[in-house]
Amino acid sequence: MISVSVYGNGQLANGIADLLRTRKRHLVSGPFTRDERIEALTSAADVVIIATTTRLRDVWEDVLLAVRSGSNVLVSAEESANPWLVDMEIADALDHEAKQAGVSILGAGLNPGLIFDALVLTLLGAAPDDVLIDVRRVVDISGFGTTVQRRLGIGFTAQEFSDRVREGKVLGHAGFPQSISVVGRALGRPVTRIEPEMSPVFVDQPIALADGSTITSDLSSGVDQTYRAFEDGVCWYTARFLGHVALDQIEQAPRDTITLLRRGEVYQEIDITPAFQPQIGSRHMLANSIDRVFNATPGWLTVADLPPASLRH
Repeated sequence: MISVSVYGNGQLANGIADLLRTRKRHLVSGPFTRDERIEALTSAADVVIIATTTRLRDVWEDVLLAVRSGSNVLVSAEESANPWLVDMEIADALDHEAKQAGVSILGAGLNPGLIFDALVLTLLGAAPDDVLIDVRRVVDISGFGTTVQRRLGIGFTAQEFSDRVREGKVLGHAGFPQSISVVGRALGRPVTRIEPEMSPVFVDQPIALADGSTITSDLSSGVDQTYRAFEDGVCWYTARFLGHVALDQIEQAPRDTITLLRRGEVYQEIDITPAFQPQIGSRHMLANSIDRVFNATPGWLTVADLPPASLRH
């Protein structure tokens, strides 16, 4: 039985631990809080799951500690899906440490991890070489906690939103460059430029949230993002994300759509309705990646390097 240590005290970490205990296929410790960091990361568990935050700079030391303790590592931080895009020196160092220790590291989740990369690559297996990619995700984000919603960009005036984006305090949904680069590397297609756009979404009436708070009409209740990737001046991948706390008020519904375009027309399109539920989907993606990271080649890997996550992998 594979032993698993879960580090983190939010919705995701608690959900993963509960799920694993229900299945009774792994020996589970945690979830551990930040005050229990050393216990969580140095337990020498077969796999350590780090489900704490978004940015590589905030998790790399945790990854290093777990690797040096002999554990394989699964990381939910979106930037960890391809750490070389963020900090090549840190990524190379951790990749080297993992190879020396004979363990593997994988950044995974719902996206990055499935919708904008692994699922796209699977569909491209049956497509011509010259298709262009357009992925659209519409998500109900009302179930996220306040901290995550604020990071996404919820609850700000237009000026506050703009200021916090510039300061790096509002990220919207993170991880698009990582997903795009994973797909590009797998296809042998260099990404020479990525152009991001992000704007707040407002509605004309107040929205009452589950925690009892209210978003007034002058505050953002959603975020609309588009990332376009270019090769030699041609946009070959467009990633779109619309997250909102009350999708019905903007006449939208949760859905995931992957469109492959060829010569200006739709070549194929897959429409998933309703969309993968963020918390449930991420929880299962990480839980279902334990075996595949445990059995993987040592080093820091991406989802393009491994078989798909499944109930047995």
